[in-house]
Amino acid sequence: MDIASLLLGFVLGIVSSFVAGLLWDRATRPFLKISVDSSQRAQGQVPENPPHEFFHLTVANRPADSEWVGRRPAWACKATLEIVSQDGAISIIAPFPARWTSQLEPVLAVGVGSIVAQIPDVARMIAGRRIDIHSHEEQQQLSVLLKFEGDTNCYLFTNESYAYARWSNPAWRLEAGKHSYSPPRSTGLVQLLHLPK
Repeated sequence: MDIASLLLGFVLGIVSSFVAGLLWDRATRPFLKISVDSSQRAQGQVPENPPHEFFHLTVANRPADSEWVGRRPAWACKATLEIVSQDGAISIIAPFPARWTSQLEPVLAVGVGSIVAQIPDVARMIAGRRIDIHSHEEQQQLSVLLKFEGDTNCYLFTNESYAYARWSNPAWRLEAGKHSYSPPRSTGLVQLLHLPK
């Protein structure tokens, strides 16, 4: 066997290994799907406040097409929401991190005598922005909006909302109107909520 044949076999081996690695990576990479949560309505009531309801999105890591190939987890996913004009040209509310409902509420209960107060916990706010999404687990839920009965406005809801009365940040208020959303516009988890001008 001559040197040319050895070199050719060596190069072909490297190329085939590289191609096989690319195909495997493509077949096993995370594939996230975002949709409106179709489960039961998320309603509740806090003492001394009117009933409220949340609007959620769900994020799932779709299983692989073949049972012989497993889908890799989507590690440390961070969802970012952005409110834009109807044509998508103007940002009405700057991008902000969304809240994963499976994470702990970012508050600490502090008691003084018989009184218990809820204090916002900044460390939990930051830690709760990321989550791992596995293909063999149920879909993960994102809180998007909060609406109180009797209030014509709704509010964007995130971990930072816990620092405000009734979880209602005035800077994240959305007036009554038709609101829709579109799929992400980038490879990151960026959700666009469209509002009329």
